[in-house]
Amino acid sequence: MKENYEIIIIGAGPAGLRAAEILKDSGKDVLLIEKMPVIGPKVCAGGLTRKSLELMDIPESLFERSITKSALVGPGRVHKAEFPDPVVHMIDRQKFGQWQYSKIKDAENIDVYTSTKVTEVGEGYVVIDGKKKVNYSYLIGADGVNSVVRKYLKVPNKKVLASLQYRLPADDKYDMERIQIIMNSKYFHNGYAWIFPHKNEAVIGCAVDPEFFPVKKLKKGFKKWLKEKEIDVSVGKYESFPIGYDYRGYNFGNVFLAGEAAGLASGLTGEGIYQALVSGEEIAKLILNPNHDMKKMNQVLRYNRIQNKVLVLLHFLGPLRDFAFNTLIKWVSKKGKNNKSLAEKFS
Repeated sequence: MKENYEIIIIGAGPAGLRAAEILKDSGKDVLLIEKMPVIGPKVCAGGLTRKSLELMDIPESLFERSITKSALVGPGRVHKAEFPDPVVHMIDRQKFGQWQYSKIKDAENIDVYTSTKVTEVGEGYVVIDGKKKVNYSYLIGADGVNSVVRKYLKVPNKKVLASLQYRLPADDKYDMERIQIIMNSKYFHNGYAWIFPHKNEAVIGCAVDPEFFPVKKLKKGFKKWLKEKEIDVSVGKYESFPIGYDYRGYNFGNVFLAGEAAGLASGLTGEGIYQALVSGEEIAKLILNPNHDMKKMNQVLRYNRIQNKVLVLLHFLGPLRDFAFNTLIKWVSKKGKNNKSLAEKFS
């Protein structure tokens, strides 16, 4: 590892790897640091919407399942739909990360270090593993919800979804050809639950912002819902993970925040891979060209603002929340005559 790099990227997730890919032919010295020993693994539901496919040429071999069927399940209504084209692709995060890494691993201008932790961030430098000081001209914090770069910038991080899920063996009772979104205030407040079918397993989970609904109550509601649906989780693997959606900016002079480090996940749906890819790409292009039009980033920010406003509205609706869920499903059912346009709108 050298003592000076033009650009340091902390975090080799979708955002950091996408930024590195954009920078690989720039001629600039880049250092990509990942604290985990292996690039790619992350606990999440593993859904990739087709917006990401428009952004990157992702090979079909990475898709565990390509889903054309969906179900919105409310307290009193269910809407099932089938689309002409896949609306979401289920992926293994480690394989996706390794594919992204394969695009940069032979780049002569990029040094990649795993099992390496940034223990301090300062003006123009970072400290590696508590001992080695490395200087930068630009720094990209793509290091997730607990970003050390975000802490250095003293950017608050208060909006975080609590997510719980089980990975269960594939079973036809989960309708393995269909993604399911369950909205029911009784169990999940203004949050929701999901059933995502992967190749050999079903990922069943739920999420909510603890500011609106305590995690203890979410666990209780989730357990009750699982029992009522006769879902045996004793044969599965339990996972929990935070999702950061407290966006407060991405550009801080020569320091940038990308992906969840910037709070770019959706507070309503928890979607974050697409936002991470866009932010990594756009920030890298901005570093290379200060006049770069951040059109894609601005679209992501508008998309998130709308979704987060809906999230807050659902909280304050109180006892009317389930009525709102059922009304939404009714509206989707009416629009469902044109499932192609619906898919384009929501994926």
